[in-house]
Amino acid sequence: MKRRWFLVFFIAFVLSFKPLKGEEFYTEADYKKIFLQEIQTRLSKVYPKLSLEKFSVEPREAKVIKEMPYQVKFLGRPGLGSNTVILVFFKDGKEAFRVRLWGYVETYAFVAVLAKPLEKGEVITKNHLVFQERPLSRLPQDVILEEEEVLGKEVRTSLKPNVVLRKSFLNEPLLVKRGQEVLIIGKGRGFLVKTKGKALQDGRKGEVIKVRNLTSNKEVLGRVISTNEIEVML
Repeated sequence: MKRRWFLVFFIAFVLSFKPLKGEEFYTEADYKKIFLQEIQTRLSKVYPKLSLEKFSVEPREAKVIKEMPYQVKFLGRPGLGSNTVILVFFKDGKEAFRVRLWGYVETYAFVAVLAKPLEKGEVITKNHLVFQERPLSRLPQDVILEEEEVLGKEVRTSLKPNVVLRKSFLNEPLLVKRGQEVLIIGKGRGFLVKTKGKALQDGRKGEVIKVRNLTSNKEVLGRVISTNEIEVML
């Protein structure tokens, strides 16, 4: 009788025991999802459309139960390109092991590209531009994303077609040329004075150049504010 009860109990125990199934362990797809979520949390405000181009897990054979708590640690600052994340798993409040996640993160944007050649000093117009979608991680940080950033600017050097435009390639156009007659505007507390002058240097908007006051024949320094106006502080 006892033997029969023991056999019944044993069979019931075996039937009630459920071994861990494959889906109860983290898969590579789970790790990829974690990685992308962590990246998006940190970068989506700057780069709304992020994609994961490459991804790997080490060690690949690690069997990690999904219920295990973990902590996320980035190696370096998150950004476009190569990123490494360490998942630190804990058991009974102590570190059990680590899993290394690596991924190459990309975003694409339309950037200004030259459609025609430009010689040094030429001014960029709409006819010179096309906007093409390019991977930002492979481009310099000062690429041009908006038409307004480039129209009316001069190129510092000759450029060939299909060149991706950068802010470092550009200059503000000359507003004042050496020898040009200008209007000197003197500002002080509660007063404004205007007089004729002569530019002694070329000047772009915001630059400080030498100018001669034609009334007093004195040289002063002034800031270029328009095509014929120089502002001096008195």
